[in-house]
Amino acid sequence: MTQGYAFAGASANDARLTRRGARRSLPRAVSRSLSGAGSSPSEDASATDDGAPRFVVVDAANCIYRAFFALPPLRNSAGLPTNAVLGFANMLAKVVREERPDYLVIVFDARGKSFRHEIYPEYKATRDAQPEDLSAQVPLVRELVEAQRIPVLEVEGVEADDVIATLATRAPADWRITIVSTDKDLMQLVSERVALLDTMKDLRYRPAEVEARFGVTPERVLELRALVGDPSDNIPGVRGIGEKGAAKLLGDWGSLEEVLAHRDEIKNKRTREALHEQAEQARLSRRLAALRHDVALPVAPEALRRREPDRERLAALLRRLEFTRLLQELETGAAPPAARARVETEIVADEAALAGLRARLARQDRVVAIPVGGGESVLRDEPVGLAFALDGARAAYLPLRPAAPASAPGVDAVVAGLRDLLGGEGAPAWGGREVKALQIWLGERGFEPPLPCGDAEIAAFLIDPAAQRGSVALASRLLGRTLRPWQELTGKGARARPAPELELEQVAGWAGEEVCAVRELLPRLEERLAADGLASLYREVELPLTAVLARMERAGVRVDEDVLGRLSQEYERELVRLEGEIHALAGEPFLIGSPKQLQRILFEKLKLPVVRKTKTGFSTDESVLETLASHHELPARVLAHRRLAKLKSTYVDALPPLVDPKSGRIHPCFHQTGAATGRLSASSPNVQNIPIRTEEGVRIREAFVPAEGAVLVSADYSQVELRILAHYSGDESLIEAFRADEDIHRRTAAEVLGLAPADVTADQRARAKAVNFGILYGSTSYGIANQLGIASADAQAMIDAYFERYRGVRRFLDETIASARKQGFVCTLLGRRRYLPDLGSRNRVLRSAAERMAVNSVIQGTAADLIKKAMVSIDDALRRSAARMILQVHDELVLEAPAREAEAVGALVRERMEGVWQLRVPLRVQVGTGKSWREAH
Repeated sequence: MTQGYAFAGASANDARLTRRGARRSLPRAVSRSLSGAGSSPSEDASATDDGAPRFVVVDAANCIYRAFFALPPLRNSAGLPTNAVLGFANMLAKVVREERPDYLVIVFDARGKSFRHEIYPEYKATRDAQPEDLSAQVPLVRELVEAQRIPVLEVEGVEADDVIATLATRAPADWRITIVSTDKDLMQLVSERVALLDTMKDLRYRPAEVEARFGVTPERVLELRALVGDPSDNIPGVRGIGEKGAAKLLGDWGSLEEVLAHRDEIKNKRTREALHEQAEQARLSRRLAALRHDVALPVAPEALRRREPDRERLAALLRRLEFTRLLQELETGAAPPAARARVETEIVADEAALAGLRARLARQDRVVAIPVGGGESVLRDEPVGLAFALDGARAAYLPLRPAAPASAPGVDAVVAGLRDLLGGEGAPAWGGREVKALQIWLGERGFEPPLPCGDAEIAAFLIDPAAQRGSVALASRLLGRTLRPWQELTGKGARARPAPELELEQVAGWAGEEVCAVRELLPRLEERLAADGLASLYREVELPLTAVLARMERAGVRVDEDVLGRLSQEYERELVRLEGEIHALAGEPFLIGSPKQLQRILFEKLKLPVVRKTKTGFSTDESVLETLASHHELPARVLAHRRLAKLKSTYVDALPPLVDPKSGRIHPCFHQTGAATGRLSASSPNVQNIPIRTEEGVRIREAFVPAEGAVLVSADYSQVELRILAHYSGDESLIEAFRADEDIHRRTAAEVLGLAPADVTADQRARAKAVNFGILYGSTSYGIANQLGIASADAQAMIDAYFERYRGVRRFLDETIASARKQGFVCTLLGRRRYLPDLGSRNRVLRSAAERMAVNSVIQGTAADLIKKAMVSIDDALRRSAARMILQVHDELVLEAPAREAEAVGALVRERMEGVWQLRVPLRVQVGTGKSWREAH
């Protein structure tokens, strides 16, 4: 045994040496990195070329936990969470590549309590339960480690920190040690030969860095921890003493005991009294934070020497987990890239350079381009440049005025160049990221490019709508590459710099890295789309829809500011009236918008029953006020005041400032990746959230008007989600009702109650309607009871009667949930997927929510797919017409058409919407026209 290592003498119960292993996305060429294949150490590595053995100790729990919260939720096609495994694998590859360790070990916390719990039973008592998705990935990390043949240490009765401290203390004197962790307690171990490495921030803590961080040397970190404590571990410390105060005390006196001995000399009264009152608490904290250096370990140093991975096992693991890129790199032995891509970016400085760029791009099979630095809408905030990928490591950046230098090509020359490049016969295909933004920018300048062949963000959204789909996340996940976020250039918050004020070279460098990453991402994403059966939805619906939405955003919609002005005044008068009523009912004036003041009035003064408690008191949210409205008049008035105030601030007063002075119209932004079900979302303004269930909400639509000489045409799918339910369920009664064009809610009431349709009352129809839609949205008996104001038992009886009559629906719901639980996802009629990992959750609330989402995603997602497909068809049919689509609100399309064409346009739209897909029941569309959106709808 190498001198200095006293590991012998431990029993099997003291420690367990294990090798387990991985799951999802390893970084590029992980196996090659971990087996020591060609890679030079980083400039920051603590290891030098002095020949000293290099020893890397990985704090597994710390690294897994940080990875889990640093990366977006990721899953494989079976729905298994993998983001923590990905982050851990990236970290491991980076460490091996840059540290080049001779010895490597992963240290886990053993299950169960440690000796610290015997000292202080409340130790770590305040920690939240570990997230289920994180717990599920710990075994996967062990599989990764086993496939890499890296030893694991975990010792019962102590924590990983104690094992690490023992390893660092007893390592031979000539070894150089790197501990991969950000745990503050491990800062105690830092010395000239021991460094702490934060791989995410590329920070290495040596003695100087520890002192800069805490204000004390590593030898005094324990004393500082005794004074400060640690809320995450429930180590109490001394209340009122923070890190700066503790560092000053230790700087004056040197140690905890010396501080306590001289506490009467401390000038600050609170600190002095706290040290008197909590001296034993500080001593207890020191014992809890102190690391053990005497843990018996059952391995000799040679057992920790790095070995070649089990390539066959690793390949099988990657194949099982569908990591095709990693599998290919493992099999081909591809060399790992640098963590940060090196891209050469040339700036297109003049028109001659633009001509040269155009010639080079014309030889490519696919031009990959991205707009740079634009805002949410390029109609309001134009891009400062365009970036083009020349290959995987070279790019060109074309600055646009006003951010461009004087010699740069003008906008007209840029547009003409792109028209020549993309507009002719035999032109290369084009794609990128945010293709809609580029379509809008070019369209405003007279050139509508052909349909794009790819968009990285849309592709990633289709693959997994819950995962982050920005380039930074995608490059990390799929390319093993670190990209800088845009905010790194601009800064964040109030001090963020506008894009035109950034340095040209800085923007160009960022843009080059970004566009080259997008170029590499597109084929990888498209391969996954094909494997998941999503290629048709991508190419035939989502990509063509980008052009449709670009034209809609450019068109915008006219609003009558005079109508909004009158509404604002009316709503203000009504708010004042409601305020007076509320104050009279309360018996005193108070701030209606203050939850605290409203709580006092409702629960202390009026003694109304508490419905739900929150961390800050008693809830006064909308559902609570609706419940309390049956006990007193005041909650109903508060609800009315809230709703009207929101309408006024969110729409009536917010719309006029959004009117574009050039077009005189507002231009909402439509987003294809905004909702997991596939529905479009909107912003600036969110026209899809204008309420239509109240008279005040509907009146806002009066302000949406057509251009002179035109009318608005509204085309709205009738009960499309219930028709989709009938199609999926195959329920004969539902199908018969829709084929006969019956009132489905009246028919449902009649079927369930055993009445003739003519005998169904309005109240009975309303209840049947609530059940019909409640089934779609997964409402509970409590939810339906609350909506209808009836007892939960009566609501449950209605639901039971419904399922007894519509057994096909019950079967569809059960089969959908069972299939989703087995596959991990649900699919719409057009193949759109949504992963639902919580279907396997042990938490009943999470599991029930996932079951509701499973059904809702199939129904609502199919409805979203159908209207998107119809939009593409309608847009194509209207290309030679003066009519144009201007709004989409869930199941409704709004068009602006010359008055003389309105009837023909309405007929065309109805034909395309009703014929978009052949269901078991007919699709029906209600079409209306008018001089305002309200009139048309």
